[in-house]
Amino acid sequence: MAQNITESVESQAAAGAGPEGGACGQPGVASLKDLFTQLCEWSPIGYAVFDIHGQLIEINEAGVQLLGGGLLSDWVGQSLWPLLDSTESERVRRHLQEACEGAGESGKQEPCVVQVFLPGEQGGSRQLRFFSRPHPVGRGRLCLTAFQDISAEVQRRESEHQRQAVLDALSAHIAVLDATGRITAVNEAWRRFARGNGAPQEVESGIGLNYIDACCDVSAEDPDRLAQRSAEGIQAVINGDTRHFTLEYPCHSAQNQRWFLMSVTPLGLESGGVVVVHMDISERVHAEQAMRRRREEVAHASRLSSVTVLAASLVHELSQPLAAAQLYSEAAATLGRQEPLDAAHLLSVVGDMRGQVDRATRIVDQLRRFMRRGEIKKEPSRLEERVHEAVALVAPLARRKRVRLKLDLLNEPVIVHANPLQVEQVLVNLLCNAIEAIELAGSPVRQIRIELERLAEKVQVTVADTGPGLDPEWVPRIFEVWETRKETGMGMGLAISRTIIEAHGGKIWVEPGSDGAVLRFTLPLDHEGDAA
Repeated sequence: MAQNITESVESQAAAGAGPEGGACGQPGVASLKDLFTQLCEWSPIGYAVFDIHGQLIEINEAGVQLLGGGLLSDWVGQSLWPLLDSTESERVRRHLQEACEGAGESGKQEPCVVQVFLPGEQGGSRQLRFFSRPHPVGRGRLCLTAFQDISAEVQRRESEHQRQAVLDALSAHIAVLDATGRITAVNEAWRRFARGNGAPQEVESGIGLNYIDACCDVSAEDPDRLAQRSAEGIQAVINGDTRHFTLEYPCHSAQNQRWFLMSVTPLGLESGGVVVVHMDISERVHAEQAMRRRREEVAHASRLSSVTVLAASLVHELSQPLAAAQLYSEAAATLGRQEPLDAAHLLSVVGDMRGQVDRATRIVDQLRRFMRRGEIKKEPSRLEERVHEAVALVAPLARRKRVRLKLDLLNEPVIVHANPLQVEQVLVNLLCNAIEAIELAGSPVRQIRIELERLAEKVQVTVADTGPGLDPEWVPRIFEVWETRKETGMGMGLAISRTIIEAHGGKIWVEPGSDGAVLRFTLPLDHEGDAA
C-alpha cells in the first residue's frame, strides 16, 4: 500500500535502528516498510484508507477484488457511495466519520456491516463487514479500515435459522446428534415437552448433552431395556451398521398414557451424525386398542351366536350324564341300606356316578372356555388339538342331526403361531354352517370331512360337506358381513372367520365341490415351535 499506511511504522522504528538493523538484530526502517506493505498486499482481507468524506486514499489488491475488481489506480479517489443504497450509504458514512474523529477509540466501536451490490454481477450481492480506526498521522481526517467478505457466514447463519425454523415447525420431538452422540440442535417441540415434564434446563436446551450416555444412565431403572435398546440403535446408525432404527415405547404419567415412536436416520454429512425423532403415536395406539376391543366384542358376539346354534344339542348332551348320575346316586343309596353291605358293588356304582358327573363338567367347562372373552394373544399351538376341541364342541349337534364328522389329520404335530380360541371359533363356525346346510337340504349322505395338509410354509385346513353346495351368485359375497342364507343367522360367522384368518397371516376361500361345499383356509407354520 501507499506510504500513508506505513508512516506510523516509520516514525516508531526510526528512533531505534539504522537501515541495516539495530543492535538487537531487528530489521531497519526500510525493511519494516517493505514487509508491512507486502503483508497488506498479500492479505486476503481488504485494507484501505478513507478520508472523512468517504473517499478512498489507499486500498490493497484484496480490497479492490472485494469491492468488485478492476485496476487499483482506478479506485483511488473514488468513494463507496455508488455501490450502496441510500440507507447503507448513510450507515457507512456515519461509521467512517466516527472512525476519523476517534469515536470508539478505546476498541469498543462496533463493526459496520454493509451489503455491497457488485457492478456487473446479475443479482449478485456481497456482505462486507467494516472495521475502522483513526489513522495514526491523519487523525480527524483519515481512518484505517479493514473489511472482509462475510457472505458465506451470513448464508450459513441464514441456513441455520431456516433449518431451526423447519425443525421448530414440526410437531415431533427432534434432536440432532453429532458423530459422538452429542446433541447439536433440538426443536421447540423437544423444549416444550421437556418444560412440561419438569426436566432440568440442560435437558430442555439439550445442546452439548450426550444422548447415548443419557440413555445408558437410565438403563438400570429400565426393566424392558428400552433405553439400552435406544442407545444401541443410535450407535448402530452412527457407526453405519444400519441405515435406520425405530422403536415404539410407552411414556406414561399419572395424568395420561402416551406412546412414542423413536426413529433414527443418518444426517448424510461427511462428519457423520444422526437425526433422532420422537413422534407421539398415542392417538394411533389408542385407536388400535379401541379397534382390538371392538374386534374382540364382535368375535365374542359371534361365539355366542354359535353357542345359540349348539344350545339344544348341548342341553341334550348334558341331560344324559346328569340323568345317569341321578340313577347311580339312587342305586348307591339303595346299596348302602342293604345288609350285609356289598362295599365293592357300592364303590363301583359311586365310581360310575362320578364318571357321569365328570362328563357333564367337561361339557360345561368346554362351553365356558369357548364363551370367555379376554385379551387375544398368539402363541405356538398344535393345530390338531384345536380341531379336536372344535369337533368336541360341535359333536352333540352333529349327533342330533345325524351328521358324521370324519377327521383326516396328519401323523406328526402341526404347530401354528395363533390364538387357540380364535382358530377353534373359525372351525366351529364352518362346522355349524356345514351341519345346518346338510340338515336343510335333507342330504342322504350326511358327512363332514376335516382335513389337514402341510404345505411349504403353511398348513391348509379343508372343511368339506355333503350338503347342497353353494349358489354361484352368492359365492363372491359369502364372506361379507350380514350375508346369510339362514333364517335365524346373523351373517357374522364367515365374516368373522375371514377377519381372524387374515389377522393371522392366512387366507380363507370357498371352492365348488362335486357333492356339497368346500371351504379352505391356511395358517402360517410356527417353525420355532416345530423345532421345539
